[in-house]
Amino acid sequence: MGYTTTYMKGMFWNIFFLVFFAVLVLFGYGWLYDNARTPDWISLGDFFLIVLAIFRLVRLVSYDLILHFFRDWLAKAPADSFLGTLSALVHCPWCTGLWFSGFVLFFYYATPFAWPIILMLALAALASILQILANLIGWTAESKKRSVVGQQNSTSTCG
Repeated sequence: MGYTTTYMKGMFWNIFFLVFFAVLVLFGYGWLYDNARTPDWISLGDFFLIVLAIFRLVRLVSYDLILHFFRDWLAKAPADSFLGTLSALVHCPWCTGLWFSGFVLFFYYATPFAWPIILMLALAALASILQILANLIGWTAESKKRSVVGQQNSTSTCG
């Protein structure tokens, strides 16, 4: 079973990023341990703040318009290159979620200065979720209204 050069280059960069992430996690945990900042537990409130902050970072990097130029720039790179593999990681919400969970947890425990940023990201995530829910309610109401009133082109739920 022969592998192509392109496939092997792609595998090399995947393994590179995997090892790089593992080294970052180990060094991060080692630094936290050496500085007596390793967690014994985390409160439920802080857990949800961290989850929401990670959610917001994933949306920001993988989906939001503000970083579209960055994703497009990476997407132009050959798939078997460093930037091509980084592009695949950035476009994968599960991958960015794993990376950002490591970064957010490290900074949460490493310094109190990270807390306001985590709070800001969590609030932005909650606002995004509420906006998505409001849109869903509006679309559902609009759909039901159209089925009752007829197939008129209406764009709001106000009339």
